[in-house]
Amino acid sequence: MTRRKTCVTVCLVSVICLLSSVFSFFFQNGDITYRLWTQIRAYSALDLQTADSLETQAYALESLQAQDDVRNSNLMMLVNGDHPLPTDYEADLEEYNGARMHPDMVEPYIALRDRVQRETGMRIYVSSDYRTPEEQEEILAESGGDVAAEVGCSEHEAGLALDVYAPYFGGESFLKSSAGRRVNEICAEYGFVIRYPLGKEDVTGITYEPWHLRYVGAPHAKLMMAAGLTLEEYLDALVLDTWYESGDYLISRQSGDTLHLPTRYSSCEISPDNTGYVLITVKK
Repeated sequence: MTRRKTCVTVCLVSVICLLSSVFSFFFQNGDITYRLWTQIRAYSALDLQTADSLETQAYALESLQAQDDVRNSNLMMLVNGDHPLPTDYEADLEEYNGARMHPDMVEPYIALRDRVQRETGMRIYVSSDYRTPEEQEEILAESGGDVAAEVGCSEHEAGLALDVYAPYFGGESFLKSSAGRRVNEICAEYGFVIRYPLGKEDVTGITYEPWHLRYVGAPHAKLMMAAGLTLEEYLDALVLDTWYESGDYLISRQSGDTLHLPTRYSSCEISPDNTGYVLITVKK
């Protein structure tokens, strides 16, 4: 073999070894791969169209809240350091396997958990669910303000958030598991969002937490995740007193004691957003 051929062979072997090492590194460190993909993926624009031709009727908020075909909820409440829970807030809770959560979350969580197990062979579990103010105060004292939210400012106190894990993969290592990555990929299909996404720390005030699921329901979860929006950004994107259309849903953010609703609808849900407005979600 000539010297030139030897050099070419050595170079090819070196390149193959390098590529093999790179592939092996990313295969063994799926969390790094997923973080990179999260950063470079292209998000779509918020998939909302204004419903300009929609016929609406004015209703007094108090009378609406008493109607049987109108459901009052707190699913779209913004809870953070600037918007703490109301002092008279009482979480609506249901217990499942020892975990306390909003009743609307139970079936979607079970469905998400079971699908993740079918597709990855790994089961996810709840590590943190609803917290009382006293429990939040204990966590704050143990972890400090850089990790835990102030009392009254945690979504866990609202009963709307779950911290999940896979066996041997909790917290920072959650994305190292195939279950963790799958949860992050499909949770919106079940009404959950990754409440504190990567690269949005300046918006949420919280570092990336791929294990922290917040329930907002349909169609909001899919809209937020597809557009890469936090709850703060999503609410800000909704122009007040405007009706938007997305698939089978109509959405409007309004204020005051008088709300304008479509003259005809299948179901209606009204949730305060904890910023002085309410979010109305109507199923056509």
